[in-house]
Amino acid sequence: MSNRAVSNLRSAALVAVIATAPAALAGSSDTGDVACGSTSAGWNAPNGALVLNRGGDGPVTAVLDAVGEYRTHSMLSHGPGGEVTHETMYSPGTNGWPTYCSTPLKVNELATGFPGASRINQGAIYEFLYGGGSLQYIAYQRSRNSSGLNTNGEAVTNWILSSMPTVTVTSKQNSSQTLKRLYGPNGQLLNYTLYQYRDIEGVHTGGTGWNNGMVCSTLISHAQYRTGFGAVNPYTYDHGKLVTAGNALYSSVQNECSEGLGFWGDIGASISCFESICDDAGRQVRNCMVAGRCDTDSSSVWSNIANDSSTVARSISPDRVGGWSGHPYTGSGVSVWAYDSSNTLQWNSGGNVYGCWF
Repeated sequence: MSNRAVSNLRSAALVAVIATAPAALAGSSDTGDVACGSTSAGWNAPNGALVLNRGGDGPVTAVLDAVGEYRTHSMLSHGPGGEVTHETMYSPGTNGWPTYCSTPLKVNELATGFPGASRINQGAIYEFLYGGGSLQYIAYQRSRNSSGLNTNGEAVTNWILSSMPTVTVTSKQNSSQTLKRLYGPNGQLLNYTLYQYRDIEGVHTGGTGWNNGMVCSTLISHAQYRTGFGAVNPYTYDHGKLVTAGNALYSSVQNECSEGLGFWGDIGASISCFESICDDAGRQVRNCMVAGRCDTDSSSVWSNIANDSSTVARSISPDRVGGWSGHPYTGSGVSVWAYDSSNTLQWNSGGNVYGCWF
């Protein structure tokens, strides 16, 4: 029996590079996220390893919990103490009067998540993972199949380095620091787009999504396919799960806003509208995720989806890339990492590194 099968029983469960001088950015956001930090030692994840984690409470966690999944973020390691490729966004800033009563969150920052697909150093990924103090789980998986470990994962990360062009950009919170943003196959920078949770739009077979968007796990499926190891098959979440996830997302945003936590800072305590601004924020984020309508809090966007029993979601989650929560870990249409079990991630390589993830 494979290591992965044993683990499941126990848990029941560019050739041309577009990078010259650093590119100037359009200024910082009023996000509450912290971009920069340091670590006294790098992680031990080998080159080509898939790193999966679960953060604390938040909108993405609420959505994945609602559909019975656990892991909330996925990354690819370029070696112990080395760089990390992943896809993420900082929490959007808030609008001012009078816009905030219909779209509390900055539409462009919500729709076009920054930095999107990016490559960062160990200090940056340490801040990303531990800066909020709510990391619940982290582990890595190597590429393997029934015959044992193989080099397919390393081939994927090496393909990213050689064949996904990058541009060096300046951190929005520390002008002395830089990170690399990745271009997609259409020659456009890849954004983080919440709508990918609703519809993967062919990203897993080499395309790009709405607004040049991907999320962490769909970027990884994209890289696997373009390296030549076949497609990871998306999973279809039925209408009931779509509605449950949408309602969980709305409630998470509304609650965090009302309590002045997480994504939304203290806007619920400082701004008054005819109706709760936190209700507006919840509807705006849900519209963005389920319909790509990041510019409105109109309740009709969601009701049109919730009341249409033919609507579903089709995507690839971190658990699906890793082969967890009932997703297949062997056979066709799985990731090259899915067969492996969880390996303990430790911070025991290299020296002190400082960096910024946006």
